[in-house]
Amino acid sequence: MKRLLQIGFALGLVGTIAVAYAFPWFDYERYLSKTSVVANGGRVEQFMVRLPADQIESTIEVPGSNAGQRLSHFKLRDAAGNVIGLAAKHELTIDGARETAWLLTIPSRGTIALAGWSPLLGSIESTVADRGLARGQSAEPALSIDFGVPAQSVVTTGEFEGISFELVETWEVTGVDEEGNIRGTLQLNTIGRLSS
Repeated sequence: MKRLLQIGFALGLVGTIAVAYAFPWFDYERYLSKTSVVANGGRVEQFMVRLPADQIESTIEVPGSNAGQRLSHFKLRDAAGNVIGLAAKHELTIDGARETAWLLTIPSRGTIALAGWSPLLGSIESTVADRGLARGQSAEPALSIDFGVPAQSVVTTGEFEGISFELVETWEVTGVDEEGNIRGTLQLNTIGRLSS
């Protein structure tokens, strides 16, 4: 009887796994990429982050004697607003210049790692404050801030492999909440061209 119970349990488990595999309880929704072709053969794609809703964790700041670091993680959306992946931004400030690295991961498509150097412009928070927007205030019209020079791709995987990307980040700031968090959208505009 004990042996029969064990065999029944094993068959039931195998049967449940087989049925779940053949008839999944839910489907993962995959979205088509929203790219445009530019005149010189490249492709343009815009990604978006809604702030502060898409910030996965608070920004981490690591100050040093002559260097500071910031690390931020976000949900990554396509131009239509669908969540399609994750974005991580790392900023390192050394001797009056800033290195920015972005990692865009879209599980169904691949990963793009980008890096770039730019003159030290200050943080987005200080830039917004310099434009006269304090905690608890809204901006109408929204403040549009381009941050630094374009970052260049250093590693690509999946469907992005063999393509050189350039990324420009543009902040569309609609206000600052009472805690000092930026409200608005962060546009990540990419241009990709086949690597030579």
